[in-house]
Amino acid sequence: MAIRQNSVDWKTIIRRIKGGKCTPIVSYQVSSRHFSDNDAVVSAWADELGYPLADRHNLARVAQYASSIRADALSAKEEYLDFLKRRLLNRVRQKQPPDQNAFLDTLEDELFDLNFSEVAARLDYPRYESELDDPLRILAELPLPVYLTTNFASFMEDALKAAGKEPRVEVCSWRKNVEADVPSVFEQDPDYKPSAEEPLVFHIHGLDARPSSLILAEDDYLDFLFNIAQDPETIPRRVAVALANSSLMLLGYHLQDWDFKVIFRGLIASRRSSRRLMSLSIQLTPDPQGVDNLADAQEYLERYFQDANFEIYWGDVQSFMKELWEHWEG
Repeated sequence: MAIRQNSVDWKTIIRRIKGGKCTPIVSYQVSSRHFSDNDAVVSAWADELGYPLADRHNLARVAQYASSIRADALSAKEEYLDFLKRRLLNRVRQKQPPDQNAFLDTLEDELFDLNFSEVAARLDYPRYESELDDPLRILAELPLPVYLTTNFASFMEDALKAAGKEPRVEVCSWRKNVEADVPSVFEQDPDYKPSAEEPLVFHIHGLDARPSSLILAEDDYLDFLFNIAQDPETIPRRVAVALANSSLMLLGYHLQDWDFKVIFRGLIASRRSSRRLMSLSIQLTPDPQGVDNLADAQEYLERYFQDANFEIYWGDVQSFMKELWEHWEG
């Protein structure tokens, strides 16, 4: 069965970007090159925990189990971040020449005092052969005022800094203890207005520097949905305006993932007005081995996004960003 061809309205997308009316929403999977297989990472943590069920690749459920066997939910989040730091370091050890052992030994001694983003930066991860291969770096070069991400690492703001910009960081206060632990940039600077030169990076699902802010387990996702429904001010006004009045670009999400379900139903479909602007979702073509009928599967995905005025780009994020950059430069 033939794969659907893309018919993206590039002129509209470029126009919206130039006007600051485009808002990317970036999954952690966009920069997951620091691990070869995310499912394998979660399964390895499940093995370490002694997770007893078959769905050991499901992070939300494995994290829920970790919360039940540890002192509290925060301990489970801290443990997951520690696991990621160790796994990244061990992966680098396997590939680095022996003359790097001293550096890696020193870094290992410092792991406790570093967050995951800091460890990744020391190890130069995620690493790409060129800037055009890095989707985040291309995004950072665009004149956008607001970036949303469900990645708890600081990769988006690092890319913006590399592009010569001065990003401000806001973490979603989805629970009261998060608000107390992470002060709002809008409270610290009431006059701040996101711009292309000083953009806002809004971490929807928390930031590794503040483990209490992470949305990791199933209960976290449910609490997030409940709390943003009860208190709309959980989402800063500047972010809410971007969600409602700009073209959105969903990058790196899969329909079956908790992070997609929560942001799409909780932040996009529930907040956008009837006069929605055209938006894009970047979707990998369904694996023919995992579906009975490829054309039917693609048609289902298109119908799913249609009501929210989303077009689908069939392909990976890296290919989409390269094509977007070609149109931007052209």
